[in-house]
Amino acid sequence: MKPQFIILLTVLLPGCWITCSAAEVVNGATNIQTSLIEFTSISRSPSRLQVKGNRIVNGNAEIVRLKGLMIPDPAMLAGEGRYTRTLFETVGATGANVIRIPVHPQYWAKDPDYVRHYLDPAVRWAGELGMYVILDWHCIGNEVTGYAPQVPELFCHTDAMTTNFWERVASRFKDEPHVIFEIFNEPQNISAADWRRCANRLVQVVRAQRAGQLIIVGGLNYGRELDWVLREPVAGENIAYASHIFPSHAQSGWDHDFGNVAARFPVVITEWGFIDKKQTPNPTDKYLSGDADTYGDPLMSYLAERGIGWVACWFDEQWQPAMLLPGGKGYTSWGKYATAELKKTR
Repeated sequence: MKPQFIILLTVLLPGCWITCSAAEVVNGATNIQTSLIEFTSISRSPSRLQVKGNRIVNGNAEIVRLKGLMIPDPAMLAGEGRYTRTLFETVGATGANVIRIPVHPQYWAKDPDYVRHYLDPAVRWAGELGMYVILDWHCIGNEVTGYAPQVPELFCHTDAMTTNFWERVASRFKDEPHVIFEIFNEPQNISAADWRRCANRLVQVVRAQRAGQLIIVGGLNYGRELDWVLREPVAGENIAYASHIFPSHAQSGWDHDFGNVAARFPVVITEWGFIDKKQTPNPTDKYLSGDADTYGDPLMSYLAERGIGWVACWFDEQWQPAMLLPGGKGYTSWGKYATAELKKTR
C-alpha cells in the first residue's frame, strides 16, 4: 500500500473548534473526494419519515419535528473552498436534525456530474451525522414556462430540466431513508390549478424512480400561500407542504397562509429569518427587516403550538438573511437567535 499523507486543518467556526482532513474539501482547487469514490448507502442514517395525519413520524412511529438550517448551493460553496464535512459537522453541532441543500438550475446545468460532485457528499455527511437532508430544487418562478421573476440567470429553468433533475436525484437516493425531496422551491406567477398539476406530475416522477421518501410541496406567492391545498391537496402519499415566512408577512395572515393547512397536513417552514431592523438592508431585502420581539418569538410560538417544523436560512455570511459574520467569525444577531432556538425544546 502506498503511504498516504493527510494534512490536518484546525478550523475555527462559530461556537466550536473542529479538526478536519484537507482531503474532505470537495471540488475546490483539487477536486478531491467524490471524483474517486462511488456513492454507497449510509447504514447509520436516520429512519425514513412517513406522514401520519398532520404529523411526520419516523420508523419507530415517533413524531419528528424537523428543525434545522439551510446552506447555499454546494457548487457555490465548493468554488470558494467552503464545501466540507466540517460545515455539516458545524450545522449538526447547533442541534439541527435536518439540513436543507438548495440546487440552483444555473449550477445544475453547468455540471453534468453535479449529483456525484455535490449531492453524494451531502447525503453521506448528513447521514453519518444523524441528520435528515432536504434536497431542494431551488427554482423561483413558473414551473411550466420557466419564467423566473428574479435573478433569471440563477433561477431560470425549463420543465425538462426539472424533470431530469428529479429523475436523476430520486433514482440515485431512493434507498437513502434520511433523504427528503422538496420538488420546487418557490412557485410564482402561476395559478393554483397549474401548480397543483405540476406538483402532481413531479410527485409521479419521483415515485416512478421507486423513491418512497417524504416529498415536500411548496406554496404559491414565493412559497408562502398554501390555502389552495385545502381545496384539493396534491395526489399521492407521504407528502408534506412548505411555506416561507418572513417579517413582511403579517401574523394576521399566518392562519390563511399555512396554519389552517397544518391542522390537516404536515407543514414545514423551509425558509424563515430576519435582518435586524436596526440595520439598513438593501432595498431588495426590506421584506427581511425584523427582530425577535415582533417576528421571531411570535413565529416560534405559533409553530411550536402546532408542531410545525422549520428550516432557518441562511447558514452563510453572504446570502441574506446571513447567520454568520464576515469570514465566519461568529454569528449575526439573527444567527444567534436561530441557533439558540435549535437548542430549545419548544
